[in-house]
Amino acid sequence: MRKLIKLILLIINLILAVLMLASTMAGKIAPSDSMIVSLLSYGYLYFLIANALFVVVWLCFKSKWFLLSVVAIVARWSYVPLYFQVGGNEAYEPQEGERVLKVMTFNAHHFNGVELDGEGSDSNMLSFLEMVDEEQPDVLAMQEYIGKSGDVHLTQMLEERGYGHMASGYDNGSMTGEVVFSKLPIVRVVRIEGPSKLYVNLLWGTDTLRLYCLHLNSYGLDESDHKQIENISHGNVDSLTGRSTLQKFRRTIMNHEREWGVLEEYFEKRNRMTIVAGDFNETPASYFYQQCRRYFDDSYCVEGQGFSTTYHGTFTKRRATTFPAYRIDMIVHTRDLQTVAYKRIKSEISDHHPVVVTVKIKN
Repeated sequence: MRKLIKLILLIINLILAVLMLASTMAGKIAPSDSMIVSLLSYGYLYFLIANALFVVVWLCFKSKWFLLSVVAIVARWSYVPLYFQVGGNEAYEPQEGERVLKVMTFNAHHFNGVELDGEGSDSNMLSFLEMVDEEQPDVLAMQEYIGKSGDVHLTQMLEERGYGHMASGYDNGSMTGEVVFSKLPIVRVVRIEGPSKLYVNLLWGTDTLRLYCLHLNSYGLDESDHKQIENISHGNVDSLTGRSTLQKFRRTIMNHEREWGVLEEYFEKRNRMTIVAGDFNETPASYFYQQCRRYFDDSYCVEGQGFSTTYHGTFTKRRATTFPAYRIDMIVHTRDLQTVAYKRIKSEISDHHPVVVTVKIKN
């Protein structure tokens, strides 16, 4: 019986090791070439944890098969810092005469994530303003933004706080959706393929800095999809709903590949000092993120702490729907800039957590 148990464990371990290795191939294989590999990229962290547990199991059995998972983990160890960091700084005090820039990215989800005081968006907007007052970012890159709810005129209140320079993904001047608020002068606005992607050129002292505000294609998951994911985590799978959820993932992943094709043309012609901020809707093992790393450094990998998950679930008026937490809201930049502080702010005014990053010009 003991030999049978060890054989079953070995087969499961082998499958998990292969799955973990395959999940890291998404950055090299486009979704259009292998959708399976792209879907597996969402599971890297969970495959890693499972393999780490198998190391412990085999050591308890005093078996040399612990090396199977050890080899798999070591082979893809370079992915671990994309998911977990230690020793980062959340704040930075510039030296005298030193120029730093503080950028916040936040998918506000229309400030309708949780009704804090029974007032819905109004209360959440005021909570957001408190956050801005405390953090004092120089630039805000917002996704799913709305500027007014009830008696709260958020855009006007931000302008009164010094964010007098603003741009929107809409060319009609509507400050909704994907927007940029800046204390620095905006000298150029370019909208890319619709309102969900834009960049602005900012005057930063004697230099011009380019900042992208992105919101990649959303998965469009509804409550039934979230329930399906919960059921899968508990071993209960509704095949019909599961196929529907899977199709949404497939469609979104393909859209991200297409969006990368559009954005890469801009990134290839990037100026010095470029920051890309926004809701990537992708994990660090994904094709989009791995391609992006060819051009930019990830601020989290320099000064991040812990897992720093930024998406924490979809909220309804009745309850919070659980969902696998991922770091999908990111700030990356060209290598002539240096991250000196990274902060993920826990907040329930949206289904996303804000991220604040401080950068300076690299010597």
